[in-house]
Amino acid sequence: QGSRGAAAGIDLPLGPHLASGLAVARAEMGEKRPCCTCKRCYCCCYCTFFLLILAIGLFAAIVVANFVQPEVTVKKTQFTGFMVSPSQATFDVDLSIFIDNPNDWPIKATIQELKANLYSLDKAAADKIGEVHYVGLATLPKPVVVDVQSQTTFIMPTKVTIKSNPESADLLARLNRDCGLFASPKTTKVRVVLAD
Repeated sequence: QGSRGAAAGIDLPLGPHLASGLAVARAEMGEKRPCCTCKRCYCCCYCTFFLLILAIGLFAAIVVANFVQPEVTVKKTQFTGFMVSPSQATFDVDLSIFIDNPNDWPIKATIQELKANLYSLDKAAADKIGEVHYVGLATLPKPVVVDVQSQTTFIMPTKVTIKSNPESADLLARLNRDCGLFASPKTTKVRVVLAD
């Protein structure tokens, strides 16, 4: 009985091969090998970048395919404060500009600058145009927001003064004929050319 009790408390030395195998097993159980290498990271980044570019390209293609050119028209040209004499003509012009944007997001814009050149036409000419005379320039007084699926109307005002000189003699005579003291009805004809 004494020898059996003593044998239970003895630590037997391990051989070199057994100790080495046990150390390897413990290392494999306690430590995990890294799952992400540089090659795998580069591959993931490349795939993500490629998919992002593909998505942007598809989105741009859809937007271009569904794009409709917005309509820009001059709805009305109104003259106010008309003062005409043989020596000069002064008046204010209000251009009513209409923009129809039927597009969805992201087709919207803020117009920061817009110009309109005004020309006088001869309503009494056979072709209703006659000799074209430059009158003045109208500019946008403040930025205008054109939202998606919207119809926007805004005013472009300008003040015009035409003094008598050899170059403006024909224009001044036409304005006196169309809108002077004895004209009836007091109407004249103009051409508006928009320029960005």
